[in-house]
Amino acid sequence: MADKLFEPVSERGIFKNLDVLSPHYVPEELPHRISEAKNISRILTPVLRNEKPNNIFVYGSTGTGKTSVVRHVVRELNKIASNPESNVNKALIKTVYMNCRTGYGSKYQVLVRVLTDECLQTEELKKRPLEDRKKKDLAGINPTKLYEKLKDVVQENNLSLIVILDEIDTVKDIDDLMYTLTRINDDIKGGRVSAIGISNRSSFKEMLDSRSKSTLCEEELIFKPYNAHQLETILKYRVEIGLNSGAISEGNVKLVAAYAASTNGDARYALKLMQKAGELAESDNRKSIKIEDVKAARTKVEEDIVSETVKNLPEHQQIVLYSIADLLLKGSQYKRLTEVEKDVVFSGEVYDHYQKVSKSIHRDPRTIRWFREYLNELEVFGLIILKSSGKGVRGNTTLIKLGRKPEEIRDIVEITLGLK
Repeated sequence: MADKLFEPVSERGIFKNLDVLSPHYVPEELPHRISEAKNISRILTPVLRNEKPNNIFVYGSTGTGKTSVVRHVVRELNKIASNPESNVNKALIKTVYMNCRTGYGSKYQVLVRVLTDECLQTEELKKRPLEDRKKKDLAGINPTKLYEKLKDVVQENNLSLIVILDEIDTVKDIDDLMYTLTRINDDIKGGRVSAIGISNRSSFKEMLDSRSKSTLCEEELIFKPYNAHQLETILKYRVEIGLNSGAISEGNVKLVAAYAASTNGDARYALKLMQKAGELAESDNRKSIKIEDVKAARTKVEEDIVSETVKNLPEHQQIVLYSIADLLLKGSQYKRLTEVEKDVVFSGEVYDHYQKVSKSIHRDPRTIRWFREYLNELEVFGLIILKSSGKGVRGNTTLIKLGRKPEEIRDIVEITLGLK
């Protein structure tokens, strides 16, 4: 008889609802983000009066609650809009959310996603799988016709459409996209379209042309990093609804919060650390998390986050990162003075190497302007450290230092880009 692959399933020792530790979970309560939620709801309120709300640009570093707050507010808005007893003069309100990093990195892909969203479909079309809808109804349609189709849907239904673009900075033709979404409001007699852009980088808006900047950034909200006290409050709320009683002590909750506060106040990091510590305890058949679990989880989570961050970077940013790591491992060919640290490389030599690596994998290298922007983005993610060359270095250049071991970075990118 074959060995049993699954043991009888028993209740978990640590978790009672693991979903609440997921970064995709949208809580009913928003500790320390009430004012931000009220600001977004204030901006969106005109839609309940059949008026167009301003476009909103929300930015802040990873794990500051941007997506959760936006989705929470929109969820409450949809409840009011769908309640027949609501005493508001409202149009037909529909919201479409997408993370642009996960397959929606162009105007065309965004428009297709909006038009195939469940909320815009007829009953007949809803019966088909999403992929089938794309193939049968939108296959081969050029962007101009997609625009006309979206315009017709909005106008014919007097639709108030709110498009939420998470990680909007990954849309390569964002200027064209914003122009399209804005232009619809000038070309229709009924209905309206608004956008909410979410980004980890406040510098992203500087890449927009002046027209897109004025339309996208009608209203701007900045989410500041959480401090240790705020993270502790968030963790206690999730512990109460997600962990079994007695699964973690108050002292260990404080430790998780302190670790997360030291990494730019990232709530996602805190939740991942809590989950990993719980998994370590459960793997040891224990019903409570020890301080050793939290410390061990910290190392593992940091490795996982780096790997996930690198794998989710746009291709050319990965090539730049690989070039830095590869140069550090092979050794610089540039002449240096003794004042320069051995674990840094010059931006000029990295750009040269980036061009070579790009051509070796049949990619067209980007211009030096884009290369500099990639360096700034990699620094935002904490993957590199940039500093201007000072006294003792000939010329004016930028020195680059990796935030992780070069072997670790090179191995991750080699697998992601298929370089091995």
